[in-house]
Amino acid sequence: MTALAVGLRLALLALLAVPAGGRADDLLAEAAAADPALEARVRLIAVHRLEGNAELLAADLADLEARDEARRSAGLPRTGLADDARYLAAGLAATRDTQREALHAVLSAHPDPLVRRLAQHALETDDAATADRLLADDRHNRRAAVLNDAVRPLGIFSGGAFLAALNPFLLAGSVADSLVTTAVNLWHYDRLSAPEREALARYRSLLEREPRTQDAPEIARAVRRLGAKRAAVLCTGTLEQAKKALDANDLDHAAFFAHAADRIDGCADDAARPLARVNEARARRAAREEAGRWPIDEPPQPTSADELSDYQTLLVATALADPGAMIEAASRFRERHDGSPFAPSALFAIAVARDLAGHRDAGRAALEELAGNRGSSAGRHAAAVLASADYSALDAIRDAERRHARDTARYVLLGGRVDGRNALYTASQFGTEGAHAAESFGIFNLLGVLTRAWQAWRHDPVSNQAIIERGEAFLARAPHSPDAPAVHARLADAYERAGNYDRALLHYRATPGPDPKRIERLAGKAADKLLEDAERGGGKPILLSGIIQRFGATAAADKARKRLRARHADGETAIAREVLEADPSLLAAFDLDPKLLDGDHDNGELADGGVTLSPGQLRLTLYNVGQAGQHVETRSLTSEAYERARAAAEEALYARLLTAERRDPDAGRFERYIPFFLQGSVDDGGVYVFPGVKMRRYQTDEPKLYE
Repeated sequence: MTALAVGLRLALLALLAVPAGGRADDLLAEAAAADPALEARVRLIAVHRLEGNAELLAADLADLEARDEARRSAGLPRTGLADDARYLAAGLAATRDTQREALHAVLSAHPDPLVRRLAQHALETDDAATADRLLADDRHNRRAAVLNDAVRPLGIFSGGAFLAALNPFLLAGSVADSLVTTAVNLWHYDRLSAPEREALARYRSLLEREPRTQDAPEIARAVRRLGAKRAAVLCTGTLEQAKKALDANDLDHAAFFAHAADRIDGCADDAARPLARVNEARARRAAREEAGRWPIDEPPQPTSADELSDYQTLLVATALADPGAMIEAASRFRERHDGSPFAPSALFAIAVARDLAGHRDAGRAALEELAGNRGSSAGRHAAAVLASADYSALDAIRDAERRHARDTARYVLLGGRVDGRNALYTASQFGTEGAHAAESFGIFNLLGVLTRAWQAWRHDPVSNQAIIERGEAFLARAPHSPDAPAVHARLADAYERAGNYDRALLHYRATPGPDPKRIERLAGKAADKLLEDAERGGGKPILLSGIIQRFGATAAADKARKRLRARHADGETAIAREVLEADPSLLAAFDLDPKLLDGDHDNGELADGGVTLSPGQLRLTLYNVGQAGQHVETRSLTSEAYERARAAAEEALYARLLTAERRDPDAGRFERYIPFFLQGSVDDGGVYVFPGVKMRRYQTDEPKLYE
């Protein structure tokens, strides 16, 4: 609302700045210039709106309406300011209902395009109206998805459609694919979608602000319906997490999810069985832990005085943590008492001593030898140590890398998951074409493998997060470990595959003897990604400057320099030719000749670049006279002329921005009335065409909130 008040002031100043020798038929400009009381009234309107005084603003509106009536009786046009005042007064309505009534009254008065667009925007952005539109679009998209997927496998005007009567296998495969697709879509039909989540949030926020709105009963019913649907989805998802944790024997997380599901409305019955399973599993675990505290009733005892003495010597050396004494005592015990039940413990002491002495490989060999004896507690403990990521972080990272390589190979060779629909349709095609189909599928699979291999080489399709987490955890614990350089190298590879080139460059520089060519390549990739982020954000100068400072030798830095040079300096205002064509009165505000827009290049013509305003000067981009090309002409401006021209330019740009068409560029002109399309392809097999219903795109300012 404040922006509009400023716009009114700028509009009035622009009207007052029009020279007396302007168009004779511009009666509104003449009337505004001739009535100084009108400017005072506009000032009062702005003050009363900022103060939030509805009574004084209503009096201002009545005064403007009386002025318009008097001007109409005198044969003069309206001032055009009553619509603006009426819109400003609507913003002071005490309740949502009265505000919407006031906005509808503004629209019914047929205001100018700027006020009309503002009023429409205020009505459209109402939480309830937005939620209603989201739910309507979501229902349309769900139905369209079911219909499109049901029709697509069948097709029309295709070779398969004409051969279906002759070959029942082809028809059976298409029908089966259609039925399976429809069944899958119907199975997921009632799942809570992102638009429904956003609609539920908007309904709730509106009821919190306006609990007494006249739409409250309908909104409350919608909230209850969506809330029940959300609770059902939340119940299903929470129980799935509980079952997944149970299958992984993660009883603590399983108990958390099971109890959480039990507290969800309407989910207690479904959560009863998983909760009972969790309680039983936790009881069994408690019993095992209790038994583990007392592993045996009769612990082993030394069989002779020599065995007791040697074992006591080993215990003392182990308590002192002296690697030499530990190895000597344990070796002597194993030589003299090889059949003793304490022999595995002696071997474990040797492994610990070797590790303390810095001989990691020898210690690992002792642990591996001992891990083969699972009949002893020392053997089981050695196996657990070897499997621990804390014992050998490199092994944990290697294991994550092997998993990553296996998942990548699965993606390249198999692609997407194989489900019943694909298998059924493939079988029907084999039945239709026999050996020829096998040849076709073989070629198709080969092409698919090559395509996925190319994609996997360009962009890693598998997450590297497991490798990154284990490597970063190792460096956080032991940054100066002898294995740290190898971990840095592996993290550099993982970050590069993940597209995080800054972190990859950081870790690669920490490796001994990094290759300068690879550093240059990583720096170029990091700069390219930063340049993409900068261009996606409208060419942010901070990011562009950062690219130049950090990666000055890259090609992206050269592009960033060009972007910065092409940006308008602070304080400049650019007005394109199309803006001037839409609002020719700006030419008078800029003191320019109207011939600059008459389309004749011989008498001087503005190019698409239009006019650029800056303090003290006016730059014109003009077509060359008598030859191709363009040139820039600069004219000086006094401070008063600059302020007048800048006010008129900002008003025109503001009005153009607000009144611009908000229609989705991907949506057709008559899509709301005829939302159908035909899609297909032409190849060696003939023409394949299928119809469908066009979906409505879901747009939101905060998509992450409703995923």
